[in-house]
Amino acid sequence: MITKAQYFGSKPYPIEHEANADMLLAQVNCLLHEAAEAGIYDYWIDPDTNSQISGSKGGSGDGGYRLPDSKTGAPKSNHRTGHAVDVYDPDNKLDEFVNKKILEKYNLYREHPDKTFGWLHLQDVAPKSGCRTYLP
Repeated sequence: MITKAQYFGSKPYPIEHEANADMLLAQVNCLLHEAAEAGIYDYWIDPDTNSQISGSKGGSGDGGYRLPDSKTGAPKSNHRTGHAVDVYDPDNKLDEFVNKKILEKYNLYREHPDKTFGWLHLQDVAPKSGCRTYLP
């Protein structure tokens, strides 16, 4: 289970971002539980973050919450408002498991697997295209 403490780490955040993350993590953790029950997911731990959240060694924002001045990702990334998380997926098994039906079930969207090898980007805000799987 991805916790709020893992998601935010020691970074300061506004209370509305905490509420966003509460909703996001509830949906993501349900999806991960379903994948685990199906034998697809084994709650892999990224050695760089010591959690299920993907990130680079010594990274300052990476796969969880990102501060407004983070150099990681796009300036308007949903990570900066508590609406996105990158789940460690070293063999892309989660990306292979996740499909439109599962994303709809949990009201989530993901970046295309071709762009996220080794992690699964999930967000609870629709991209401009409205597609459940989209190219960034």
